Amino acid sequence: MMSSRPILSGLALMSLLAACASPARFDDMGLTAPPAPPPPEPPPEVRLIAAIENQGCVLDATNVSSVLLAANLTQEQLTTIVPTLDDAGRLEVAGDGAIRVLTERCV
Repeated sequence: MMSSRPILSGLALMSLLAACASPARFDDMGLTAPPAPPPPEPPPEVRLIAAIENQGCVLDATNVSSVLLAANLTQEQLTTIVPTLDDAGRLEVAGDGAIRVLTERCV
């Protein structure tokens, strides 16, 4: 009659070898790198221009709330940014108090 001892020893040896042959996973050992910090937020002027472009290139009374929300700006910030952009030639008054941005996308 054959003994089961050599078979069990062989299985144990194979399990040990398989464990040693597996590549180490650093995340299992708590050695993961910390996540990269988020990129810095664009300046307010850039965010405002992008938000107005996404609303059809014109800022008016009907979309000012959604533009400010998209640009993450307050009404007070808007009143200081618009003259700066106007001085830089980045926008024009489009009538009825509307403001049109002057960019490659909004010609």
